[in-house]
Amino acid sequence: MGKKNIPYYIFLVPAFVLIGIFTYVFTGLTGYFSLLDWRSLGQPGEFIGLQNYYEFINNPIAMKALVNTVILSSLFIILTTVVGLCLAILLDIGSKAAGLFRTIFLLPLSFSFVISATMWVWMFAPNQGTINSLLRLLNLDFLTQPWITSTQQSLLCVLIVYIWQFSGFATLIYYAGIRGIPQEQLESALIDGATTLQKYVHVIIPQLKGETIGVVTILLFYALRVFDLVYLLTGGGPSLSSEVLATYMYRVTFNQNLFAYGASIGFIIFLLAIGVMVPFLYLTSGRWRR
Repeated sequence: MGKKNIPYYIFLVPAFVLIGIFTYVFTGLTGYFSLLDWRSLGQPGEFIGLQNYYEFINNPIAMKALVNTVILSSLFIILTTVVGLCLAILLDIGSKAAGLFRTIFLLPLSFSFVISATMWVWMFAPNQGTINSLLRLLNLDFLTQPWITSTQQSLLCVLIVYIWQFSGFATLIYYAGIRGIPQEQLESALIDGATTLQKYVHVIIPQLKGETIGVVTILLFYALRVFDLVYLLTGGGPSLSSEVLATYMYRVTFNQNLFAYGASIGFIIFLLAIGVMVPFLYLTSGRWRR
């Protein structure tokens, strides 16, 4: 490290300190507290080892929340990635109006989760909601649904809102990747007689693997810690049908004062993220580079 670079490293020190404290130190404290019997705001209780984790595994509500989290995260990542890629391709094909449509697609991402949830609760309302009202107006009453008030559809409604919220982000990343591909390659494909479909399938999409890694990574972090929209849309209901790990952690921690048990759930979410991201990045880091 040369002397000329010292000022630059000095400016990085506050960022490293804050990341170290709020990420690594607090994660370590969460793991430590999860090994205690902590049930009040006073002094943490005695050391009980992995008892909170055993209780989590044997709790049917916790297992329901875990399954819902896995289902919601998997579908959210896959469908948002696919939707984002398809929209980016459509933007590229109709590039004359790309600026307008980029704004439209990115608009949901600019909304806070509170605004998005409030708007979609109103739209999903069974009686006076926008969706069912529009279906009745079109004489399609047989298509009206209970939506977020149904145990069969509540998780699906949450999934729809999350895809709507984040598809613009995936679209922007993929569109930037498409526009960054050298024109010479595209022209060569057209000269060789490739159709538009073949150009995207065989030339463009294979070169978007780096963008896919970035999109999946960001979406995964949002998916595993999903809380805001679930809590505001359904509260984890009805009958825990849309309960996820984050909402379950909130309920047991702040409603039942089971602070150590809540810490164990938080640490499980952290381990899930690490368990998925580390193998994914390891397997794709060298293989998917351009």
